[in-house]
Amino acid sequence: MRADTGNQTVIFVCSFNSVRSPIAEGFLRERSAGKYSVCSAGIAPIRVRPGAIRVMREINVDISAHSPASIYQYRNQDFDYVVTLCDNIRTTAEEVLKGGDRFIHHNFVSPQEIGRPPEETLGDYRQVRNEIGLWLEETFPQPLQDLPKGTSVNGPDRATTRHTDGDHHK
Repeated sequence: MRADTGNQTVIFVCSFNSVRSPIAEGFLRERSAGKYSVCSAGIAPIRVRPGAIRVMREINVDISAHSPASIYQYRNQDFDYVVTLCDNIRTTAEEVLKGGDRFIHHNFVSPQEIGRPPEETLGDYRQVRNEIGLWLEETFPQPLQDLPKGTSVNGPDRATTRHTDGDHHK
């Protein structure tokens, strides 16, 4: 993947490439302003879950065309970031994706792991979407080149004007 672009490359990995990793891929692709080239994969990929598509559409991110991918198809590629999103894939990802420069791990519970009936899981999809979105904002901040002069950043994507004249009004 790195050979195709000058951008930093990121792969998100989870068990089935059906909820967490497509959500993360959709978020980062949408919000990164082209800074990252993004893909996702799973150990046993299946089609993206309708609940994941629905909750991402609620925030104007379309992941409906997502094609499930196997982690093994990326085994000979180098990535700037290999991001595992569930505990049970972490070791396998580190073994298969040895060309990764940085491995990042954060476990997110998938709605299927909670065990509610399908008609009751939409709230769980929203929760995992929101958790992933917040975590990605901190982990992969947006490019800062478009911030106005005299701006500083107080945490990821929280720009404030810096007082430079000694006048500190409250």
